[in-house]
Amino acid sequence: MSTNPLELWTWRNCKEVVKSLPGRLGFPAGDKLEFLGLELDLKNGSIKDSLSGGTLNVNQREGRRTVNTIFYALSAYSESPEKIPTGKLISSKQFRGTQFTKRDTLGERDRITQSFEDPAKLETAATALRGSKVEFPYGDIAVNLNLLPFIPLTIVLAVDDGEFPGDARLFYDETVENYLDAEQTYFLTSLTVSRLIQLAGEL
Repeated sequence: MSTNPLELWTWRNCKEVVKSLPGRLGFPAGDKLEFLGLELDLKNGSIKDSLSGGTLNVNQREGRRTVNTIFYALSAYSESPEKIPTGKLISSKQFRGTQFTKRDTLGERDRITQSFEDPAKLETAATALRGSKVEFPYGDIAVNLNLLPFIPLTIVLAVDDGEFPGDARLFYDETVENYLDAEQTYFLTSLTVSRLIQLAGEL
């Protein structure tokens, strides 16, 4: 099997493990998997994007990258034992595997602060991805949404008020590494932020 990520993380190579997910790990039974406004058809591997109304095109760079990320994350998720989120939050710096990857969420946090100067837009975008506003001790707004059914992400945003610059923080449930390693979590987080920003551009 090829070791090139563009060829490795595809429907052809991942379909057997991904097909095991319906009825497991928070996914309902059926022939489709839905998450982040995406719908994976388990009969043929096509992925519908509810934001654009079209199907992801693997012949285009962005579509191919999204597809690779989806199968990369779903493959790992499908092979994990079930562990219900506890509600205890951690940052990516607390991941056990952080020292083994150069991936860091700082860039994603910057993308959030730059794209959501209006906190209301973040709430609206998160709601469109089946997330919701939550209470948090600090920040102007905090939202929670699921990267995958048992992998919640909390985004806390403080906007630029003229005295302090804008800042975004990302928190995961402490069980996240039961399902994905640091790199897989980074890629899925990056996809999620891109989805939120795409929605913000339509508001």
